[in-house]
Amino acid sequence: MIEETVAIEVAFAVPEKQQVIQLEVPFGTLIRDAVRLSCIESHFPSYDLSALPVGVWMEVKPQAYVVQSGDRVQIYRSLITNAKDARRRRAETQTSKETQANKKT
Repeated sequence: MIEETVAIEVAFAVPEKQQVIQLEVPFGTLIRDAVRLSCIESHFPSYDLSALPVGVWMEVKPQAYVVQSGDRVQIYRSLITNAKDARRRRAETQTSKETQANKKT
């Protein structure tokens, strides 16, 4: 009997590195087992990926979620910087540069 499999991706990223691993897992594989089967933790030895929340396509899923064909399993970590704060700082920097450029002319 041939075991049915599903094709998925497992992804994790930190500011300096992103890793996406494509793999096939047995039909009925739970989300946490998919992460383990991907061996993605070997690319990020300083992170305990088992303690982080996981999801599919930016939606957190429970541990009992069964992965489906085409799922992109994502491992979520805390953000270092709030996205709103980062955008505001970039805008302030840009405004400051424009003000300085206008003073020179």
